[in-house]
Amino acid sequence: APRRSLSMPNHQCVRWTALSLMLVQNSAFVLVMRHSRKQQQSQAAQYNVAVVVVLQELFKLLFCVGVTGAQSRSLGAALHSLRSSPAALARIALPAACFTLQNNVLYVALSNLHPLVFQISYQLKTLLTAALSALLLRKSFSRQQWLSQVLLAAGVVLTQVSEGQPHDEGAHEARSAPLGLAAVLVAASSSAFASVYFERILKDRPRDADGGRAENSLWRRNIELSTWTVPMNGLLALLQSSPSTPLSDPLRGFERSTWALIAVNGFGGLLVAVVIKYADNIWKGFATAGAILLTGLLAPLLELGPPPNALLLLGAALVVASVLLYAATPPPPHRTAARAVLLPARVAT
Repeated sequence: APRRSLSMPNHQCVRWTALSLMLVQNSAFVLVMRHSRKQQQSQAAQYNVAVVVVLQELFKLLFCVGVTGAQSRSLGAALHSLRSSPAALARIALPAACFTLQNNVLYVALSNLHPLVFQISYQLKTLLTAALSALLLRKSFSRQQWLSQVLLAAGVVLTQVSEGQPHDEGAHEARSAPLGLAAVLVAASSSAFASVYFERILKDRPRDADGGRAENSLWRRNIELSTWTVPMNGLLALLQSSPSTPLSDPLRGFERSTWALIAVNGFGGLLVAVVIKYADNIWKGFATAGAILLTGLLAPLLELGPPPNALLLLGAALVVASVLLYAATPPPPHRTAARAVLLPARVAT
């Protein structure tokens, strides 16, 4: 039996702390990014989105290297998986490209959608992940879980219908709801595909000679991913900069909200590691539902979106119910219990 590192009271304390932070971070990620994008619309010099994402990924990379080095008491051991398995590292390139696409188009989505509308619509990644898991991993889901996906789809449709209704907002704010929805669909699709593909890679990955699975630790998987996402986003930053003076001022347009966004997103990706270790899907479902409610409450107070209308409230209620139903439903009794596989910690869980 595995050795318990924490007593039960401490375990519960860590669980509640991690899930509370996850709830706040999921909401803060949306609100801070929306605030940052609104600020940029009134600025002559706007920041390079890919540079922001590079800094997010560097934050995660350095932290994961530090944690892995502390666990093994050797910085060289933290990079062992990169040196010892170049073929496995090469297989990470595709999900890394998907995560790169996801992290960049999220900025497009939140430039064109109100926070609560985005928060609800982005839950489509759950539906897409379930569908891809059934197709590619042969996973089975209960009727209640598929019902939850129907509720989710209905909630998202109502949310988009509510976006078509007139809102009382400043005339200076240029938004395109169809463009925002398209960006959400791209981000949700790339996130779902990357997660399922990554899970398949981990299931196919052989054990170490001693039978351990050290290479599959969350921290080392993030190191592997970051070795791809940092240069990929760096290339995007070069392509988005002026051809005559590429990245001559990489921090152009940065404001306090930009640095806050980097910190919130970087912290959120690392927080997933703790949540995965100490909580199950039910608890994570409560955190996701709570983040939707918190975003809906704070967005109008912070003048980041209009008060929700009846359709948006109904859509939010359906999505919250969908998240809780999906998380609380046990797997089908005929299915063999699947070996737990940890997915990579990335933005906007």
